[in-house]
This record gives sequence, structure tokens and C-alpha cells, in this order.
Amino acid sequence: MQKKSQMWPLVKKSSLFILFAILSNYSYAALEGRWIGVGGVLLSDGETTILIDPVVTKPTLKHWLFNAVLEIDKAKVKSVIDGWNIPAVAAVFSTHQHFDHVSDIGEFALQTKATVYGGESLQRVVKFQAPSVPFQIVKNRETVQIGKFRVVIFNRKHAPLIPAIDYHFLPGKVPENFKGNFYDYHEGEVTSFAFEHPEGNILVDSGSQFYEPLTVYSGKVLAYFMGVSNKKSIDDIVSKHFTIIKPKYAIPIHFDFFFYQSESMEKWHLPGVELEELSQIAKDKFPEMKFVIPELNQVIKFY
Repeated sequence: MQKKSQMWPLVKKSSLFILFAILSNYSYAALEGRWIGVGGVLLSDGETTILIDPVVTKPTLKHWLFNAVLEIDKAKVKSVIDGWNIPAVAAVFSTHQHFDHVSDIGEFALQTKATVYGGESLQRVVKFQAPSVPFQIVKNRETVQIGKFRVVIFNRKHAPLIPAIDYHFLPGKVPENFKGNFYDYHEGEVTSFAFEHPEGNILVDSGSQFYEPLTVYSGKVLAYFMGVSNKKSIDDIVSKHFTIIKPKYAIPIHFDFFFYQSESMEKWHLPGVELEELSQIAKDKFPEMKFVIPELNQVIKFY
């Protein structure tokens, strides 16, 4: 009996230790991300959900030729949100204001009851699409606390569409008289984000070319959502993103065919994007890193 009574405190301590370990692992496993199309990302820690660049509307020939208004398919937005099966969204961010990143952003915020954070160009888009959505202006290097996520804003330059002549597609701010026409979706504020979290840092950067200030996170990144849109960006990702940042998880985004709305093109990749080549390089040169080519809306849990 004496031995049993002496062992009992040890049993209790062991049980508490096991319970603590289980709970710790459960908490850590709750941090997850999804690629939600084009440059879009959904982040969640089980308590707070954040959207970056949620978009479903793609242009047709009439938009390219006649600068037609990009009409939001509200029913499709609702269907996508319902498919995520998530609690309420706390915040929505934008990496920049081209059509393939913000054509539906106001409606996503409206239907999820989220606050949108960004600059003046994004505010013009959101106020046109959904005037009642709350909006908070944020500036370069400013931080915003969203649940357990500490969001750091990095304003950067958009990668040129034609690097040889530094040609940018619709550069500059969104016009003050924004009316939702196709060619009104200018670059606006181009932004990268660091989502600092007690369970790990997550970077989201759809810029396709490496942004030097992000080197402060070198070796401290759990997951990195990286824009890739051409062969040059693949070279940049290997020599800088992988080598300097050293993320545990690397997820390419911004590679589907967003130029034209067509069922036959839904799964097309952009010309020049060789994801399989990038995957093989990652496997050969960075075996400790987990490189994930995401499927649309696939839940990726970060351990």
C-alpha cells in the first residue's frame, strides 16, 4: 500500500504531462492554410480566419475589348464560402488591386462579415463593391493584431509583366471615380504580409520576385505562400526564397489561368510556369523542406 501511495503522485504527474503534450500538439496542428484560387490564401488557427485576395470572377472577351464592368457572381461567392465550412472571417487583405486579386473582395467581406484592411486604392474598390463593409486604412510597416495573428504590412513593387522593358500592367493607383470597369483595376498598393503567430510565422507574397526586407524572417518561417508566374520567378524562388528564407513549408500560388473565364481553361496554368520542375528542384536541393503544389481549397495543416 505504501508503494502504491508513493507511486500515485508520479502517475498523476505522468498523466498531466501526457495530457499537456496532447493538447500542445492539437493546438499546433490547428494552424492551417489553403490556396483559394489565383493569388488567394485562407489562413486559420482554429479560432481566427483571415482571407487574402479571395476571388472567383474572371473576365470574358467583352471585358478585354470593351472595358465592361466585372459583375460579381454573388451566388458563386456564397457557394465558395459555404464550401470552406469555416467560422466567421475576421479580416480580409489584398496583395494589390488588379482584377485577378480584388474583383470580388468586397462581396467576400460582406458575406463573411469581415473587416477589410488596406490602402486608399483598395478602399475605393471595396466602397464601390460593398459600401457597408468596415474598412481600416493600414500603411507600410504597420502592424495589425487579428486574434493571435500579428500582421505586418510590407509595401513593395509589383513585378513587371515584361521585365525587359519594365512594362507594368495598369500601374498606379485605382482611379478615384472607380466604377468597377475592367481597366479600372490598377495595381494600387502592392503588399506582402508576414502573419506572425505563436505557433509559427506565415509569409504571403504574390510578387513573383523576391522582396529583400523579408530576409528578417530567414530561418523563422513555418509556411511561405509564394507567387510564381513565369520561368524567371522559378529561378528567383530557388536562389532566394528557398535559400534565404528556408521555410518549413513552401506553397506556390498565382499560377492558374486567370486571364479568361472559360470552363475549358479552368485548370490551365500560366505559360512558362513549370511547377513540376520546381517541385523536383525542391526535392533534390532542399529535402528538409516540404514543397506543396496545392489543389484548389485543399487544407494544408502546418505542424
